[in-house]
Amino acid sequence: MKIKVKLYGELALKYKPEIEIEVRENALVNDVLTLLKISENEHHLLINEKKVSKDYPLQEGDILKILPVVYGG
Repeated sequence: MKIKVKLYGELALKYKPEIEIEVRENALVNDVLTLLKISENEHHLLINEKKVSKDYPLQEGDILKILPVVYGG
């Protein structure tokens, strides 16, 4: 099945701001993170504008946003 992945910050520069990838049925967000070699500890994960964990199951047509955690004050 296909999903869209929207990347921000350094990840957008490393890959592209938006990519479409094919994942297996019953894939989890963590499968995408592993494929792209992205740490979930340093990023916010959203599926269709809803914050999710790495164990969230993906569905055909989902839009996964991976946003970097911003530090500072």
